[in-house]
Amino acid sequence: MIKHTVRSVLVLCASLTLVACGQKLDLEVKARMDGQAASQARVVVDGQEQGTTDGEGRFAMTLTKKVGTEVEVRVSKEAPGYRIQPWKTTFVVKLPTGGGVDRYSFDADLQATRYVNLAATEKGAPVADAVVSVNGKEAGKTDANGVFVYEYKGLPKKDVEFAVSKAGYAAWRKASRLEPGQRLEAALSRRAVLSLVALTEEYGQTSGLAGLTVSINTKPVGKTDEKGAYTYTYDGEPGKRVLVSLSAPGYIPGEWKSAIAVEGQVTVQRYFYPTTAKPIRVGIYRFAGNTPSVDLTEVAARTEEAIGAQLFKYAAFREVPREALRAEIEGEKLGIDRLTTKGWNDTRLRRTVDMIVLGSVAKDDAGFTIEARFYTSGGKVILSQITRARSAGDISGAAREIAANVIERFPFEGRVVAVEDDRYWVNIGKPYRIGRGTDLTLSAPRLGDGGRVTDYRETGRLTVKRADEDGSWAEAEDLKKGEKVSIGDRVARRLYSEGEPERERDSFILSAKGGMAGDANGAPLPGVNVYLNNEWVGTTGAGGRTEVPLRLGKSYQLMLYRHGYQQVTEKISVEKKREVKEFVLGANNSLFKVDSVPAGAAIYVDEGEIGKTPLLEGKLVNLGFHRVRLTVGEDYRDWEEVMEFEKKVEDRTGDRKVVLHKDYLRIGEKAAQSGDVDAAIQAYASTVKGHPDYSEAHRRLGGLYLDEKNDYDSAVREFENVLSLPENQQLIYKQFAVTFTNLGHAYYAKGDDLAQKDRAAAAEYFGKAVQTLQIAKQNTRFFPTQEYHEALHDTYYYLALAYHKLYLVTRRPAVMNNADLAWREYFDFFPKKLQGNPAYEESHKAAQKYWAQIKDQ
Repeated sequence: MIKHTVRSVLVLCASLTLVACGQKLDLEVKARMDGQAASQARVVVDGQEQGTTDGEGRFAMTLTKKVGTEVEVRVSKEAPGYRIQPWKTTFVVKLPTGGGVDRYSFDADLQATRYVNLAATEKGAPVADAVVSVNGKEAGKTDANGVFVYEYKGLPKKDVEFAVSKAGYAAWRKASRLEPGQRLEAALSRRAVLSLVALTEEYGQTSGLAGLTVSINTKPVGKTDEKGAYTYTYDGEPGKRVLVSLSAPGYIPGEWKSAIAVEGQVTVQRYFYPTTAKPIRVGIYRFAGNTPSVDLTEVAARTEEAIGAQLFKYAAFREVPREALRAEIEGEKLGIDRLTTKGWNDTRLRRTVDMIVLGSVAKDDAGFTIEARFYTSGGKVILSQITRARSAGDISGAAREIAANVIERFPFEGRVVAVEDDRYWVNIGKPYRIGRGTDLTLSAPRLGDGGRVTDYRETGRLTVKRADEDGSWAEAEDLKKGEKVSIGDRVARRLYSEGEPERERDSFILSAKGGMAGDANGAPLPGVNVYLNNEWVGTTGAGGRTEVPLRLGKSYQLMLYRHGYQQVTEKISVEKKREVKEFVLGANNSLFKVDSVPAGAAIYVDEGEIGKTPLLEGKLVNLGFHRVRLTVGEDYRDWEEVMEFEKKVEDRTGDRKVVLHKDYLRIGEKAAQSGDVDAAIQAYASTVKGHPDYSEAHRRLGGLYLDEKNDYDSAVREFENVLSLPENQQLIYKQFAVTFTNLGHAYYAKGDDLAQKDRAAAAEYFGKAVQTLQIAKQNTRFFPTQEYHEALHDTYYYLALAYHKLYLVTRRPAVMNNADLAWREYFDFFPKKLQGNPAYEESHKAAQKYWAQIKDQ
């Protein structure tokens, strides 16, 4: 008993001694960076440096610390071209087990970011605010010292392409294998840049003229693009004049020339006008019901069909197919509110349609009220017509009446394109309801900076003496003092009301508000069409007002109509000039209820936010078509749809709630940018058929298999899946024309992989590549703008390669001839914008070697 007590006391004393005096312990650190051992990493314990790791990233030492003490261990490393985040941990010293020395081991995983410095200079001087792009995407701008620091984590498998650009300087490009800490010198040089813009203008809207030949000092240098623009970089003596010409057959002038001093940035705009007016491209977008709780879907559809059938009998209008129009509007994500206020002049839709017709059908005890409105590409209503139909059976007659009124009332425009003595040839004739005696208002353009037309001033009137199919001869009537008729002046068919062509009519100010009937405090209501005796006389503007011409003291039947509101009809008589008359249009509303998965999505109707889901109590929305968007952010794709509100309640809750899809495009793009190809593949592969991003995601997926994994079978599979969808195969969605290039490239790569193993199979894949790339070649105009030049290059390059390799495995003379022609076309169509790009210059050199193998055979 005594011995046991003594032994216990001895152990206790030993423990107290360790606590008081300290305990020896072994500390071991293994430092790694990017999965590799990190040598020469500094190890600091409790603020004091103890040493550095060895060649295998190891550090070991023995410490003496009191039991219960918290010990801090920090590992840091410095290396040129790296920003390395220090690693830190803490631990508490414990009593040793078994009386020995405890070992404390740690794995220090250092997180490193690499960087390179890019310095932009001009003759040795730094160039600040130069835009730096990496692999085609803007990464930032140079600082005041002309330096941009590019940071990256993983080591890229391929060379990284840097581009530096700034207005007034020639673009600089270089592809480089990245080395941490390296310094890239971007030596910029100033260049004079001449920007030519060829324009035309119709019905107040300006648009570019594509395809005009541009010549500099009599030498053709290119053609204007879809915006009518051509940019010429001048390397000669600054300030020197060059002779610039634009060839525009079929337009006035047919050729324009000018000597221009080129120094710095020079922009020149020039307007051209067709010698024969082109038919107006008109698309009927939608007709909608405007009576709550009355299903007018079938009546609206019949009205839309009937008006189209009548309107396009007239040669002045050319039909834009409705389904194609709707597909393009959906592709551009344009809502009706946007179309009818800001228009579509700044979108790709401008290439398809000049004017859009929107319609409305309302029902009352006397039948149907039908309205058709014509909007220009600037969002302005240029003409509106309204009529009645007693029953559904009378819709065809009502449509015929509207079309006839349109052709008689439409303010057709043209241009003076030739002068002969005192006669003037204008480019509109009989198809535009121009005949002998027709009066034409004459206007001359006012020009702003760079030659852009800012507006027009009325200079007089012409009277038609003879009208033909392709134009009319007119003589001047009532020219204003000091004015003359010039080629390019605008003419517009002049219309009169009430048989008073020479009388200056009076007017009143009409003010329209939207709200409950009788509510004088309603909000100003723009877009209200005003009719006097069923004749359209104007539309209220942003403040809900418009000036309406009439005769004082005379009685008129006034009708105010705006879709989504109740029409106002009453007799009016105005006794005082510019008298203000106010009217209130009651709203025709639908109660919109909506829920979503996930919940919490912001709800937008025509870009105005109305709440968040679940919106179970509902919000009032005017009847008609509206673009509805739900967005929840994070990793979810926005939900968008053009919805027709025609019921008292539009309920999208319960089984009809909106389901938002994961935004796999964004998830995959983030992963790809960070170098995690496998994560990008997983994200893109997560889209299944029916997902709105399926086509684009699987196109990108095929690209990763092709370019990053060299998995040609998977690449072929993904591209074929995309093109198996009818809407892509038939190019309803034009951007997928580039997928034919992708698939042709994959077929070629698969054939090239088989060339040494199975010549017959290789020939089969080369043949498939040729067929597919021929389809791509026929549709290059549809390639997406952001990748147009690269896709154009790849189309011609891999087509030539496929023919070439097919010849090598078959030795058929016909194939050799096709290969020779394909190489010629490749060199002819090599995109100028890719000249100087190292990656594509390598392809160009390789192509020259291939062509040399066969061109002399």
